[in-house]
This record gives sequence, structure tokens and C-alpha cells, in this order.
Amino acid sequence: MTALLLTCLIGSSAFSIAGIGEDLSVFRMPFVRRDNVTRIGFTLSPEYTLLSQSGEYRGVFWTNPFMISFSVPISHGISLVLGNLERYNQCFDIYRQDSALQVHALGEGGVEEVYGGLNKQLGPFDVTVTGSFLFGNTWEIWTYNIGAYSLVDTFNYKYRGRIFSIGFRHNIFAVTYEGLGELRMVHIDEDTTIVELPQRLSIGIYPRIGEWPFGIVYERSFWQSDAWHDSAYSSPNRFKFMVSRNTFGLAYYFNPWYIDGVSEHGIEIDFAVPLRNVGVANAKMGFALRTRDGLYEFKFVPKLTFVFNEIFARRRK
Repeated sequence: MTALLLTCLIGSSAFSIAGIGEDLSVFRMPFVRRDNVTRIGFTLSPEYTLLSQSGEYRGVFWTNPFMISFSVPISHGISLVLGNLERYNQCFDIYRQDSALQVHALGEGGVEEVYGGLNKQLGPFDVTVTGSFLFGNTWEIWTYNIGAYSLVDTFNYKYRGRIFSIGFRHNIFAVTYEGLGELRMVHIDEDTTIVELPQRLSIGIYPRIGEWPFGIVYERSFWQSDAWHDSAYSSPNRFKFMVSRNTFGLAYYFNPWYIDGVSEHGIEIDFAVPLRNVGVANAKMGFALRTRDGLYEFKFVPKLTFVFNEIFARRRK
């Protein structure tokens, strides 16, 4: 029996049909710069994804949700941090045919994150504590066709949850821990499933060799063995290597997913343009290759970020 898989992607990976979707929160360090400046950031991130299997190709262009972030110094080395992110993306549009059976699976939605935290400077040390509220809605429509017969299943889910993190930074070394995460998935018939989100440990080292700052980040996620009653969830080890000079940056990362068998290799090219007396415009181009069981997915993500600075404390004359 042969199977043909054609996928039209809607803003996310085809692999997001499994689990709770694509995890978009990897390699995040929640620290702020050590100065007395208020920063407001706006990020727009369109995406183009191309899927390939057995010589078949499908692709689509999509604009991800708009993101905003605030970093506001309060007093005595304390900064307030606020913002929003997309945590998990569960969008897919998949058609599959096995002999006489045709299956069309359509899904859209995801889990958003609104976070707030404090960053405290203690001499040469930085300590940060962050709490996040998770929310979102998803729906799925599964259509089965065999000859003249058709069956349609519809699923609607509502998500509510939370997660917390704490971080420590000194000179070239940084470490963060994320835990106490829980996500409640409520079905339209009010049945509730509780997903214990993974604990995550991230360790970063940021040395400088001459005029070249480097960065190496190691990350480990720890899923509970009975998470969502799915033994296919893995606890992956990830890493990211970064180098930059002046306004140019380059990064490579290896990101095996928590969904067993999915691996991702990516490259990011970063270029910053100072905006005189205003802030900085940052343009980033990301390229990624994802694979699983003969299925290849190529992802192109240009990201444009504007960060506006405001001097919070004026110099004395």
C-alpha cells in the first residue's frame, strides 16, 4: 500500500499536529541590559515553509503574531520586564490518501504567553524572576472519505496555564531554570486534560576573543514520563553557538523536538542598524531544516525588530 502526503502549511510546522504543537520558547534568556534605559520592542516575523516528501513539494507564506516587549528600570538596580510571545503553535492543513481512504486534517490556533518579571542587579550579578500566563484556543476538523461515504469530526480546545522561571548571570556565565508549568486543555464538552509542562535548564557562556563576542547555550528539557499519557515525548538536549562583531551576528543551533524523531538544524544571520537618538532596528534571517521518517521541511523566517530607547535618568549638569 502506498501513501501520498501533501501538506499546505498554515504558519507552522507539519509536525505540530502531534503533542501540543511546535515549541517556540527554546533558547530564551530573560535578562536585560545593565543600564538605566527604558526599552520598548516591536517584532514582526513572517514565515515561509516548504515541505517535501517523495518528490512532492508544497509551501505557503505566513505572518506570525505581532510581539511586543517592555523593559523599564524602576529603582536601585531593579527593572520591570513585560511582554508577549507565542509559546506553542498548532496550525496544520494535511491531506493524506491510502488506497480508497482520504483523510483531510485541518487545525488552527496555539498557546500564547504573557509574561512579567523583575530583574535585579546585585553588584556584578543579575537575578531575574519571571511568571507567565498561558492561554489560547485551537480547533481541528478531520474529514474522512471512502468512496461515496464521508465522516467529519470536529474538535475545539481552550487552553489556560502558567509557568515560572528564575535566572542568574555573572560576567560571561548565565543559567536559567523554568518549571512549575501546567497547561489545562478544556474540550468543548468540558472534559479537562492537564498537561505538566517540562522543566527546562539553560546554561550560557559568553566569552569574548578580541573584537569577537561568542556565545554557547546548552539546554535540557525534562518531560515527566507520564506527561499527557504519551510515552513518545522525549527530554531533548539542545545547543546553540553564536558569534558577532559590531552590527553583524551569526548563529547555528541544533533543536531536537520533544516529539520523538523530529530533529531541527538552523542558521540565523543577524544585522543591526542603529537609529540615531532613537534605538536600533534589527533584521534577522533564519533558515531551518526539520526531518522525520523521510519527511523534510525547510523553514525561512525573516524577523524584523524595532527597539526604541528612552533615557530614564538624566545626567546632572
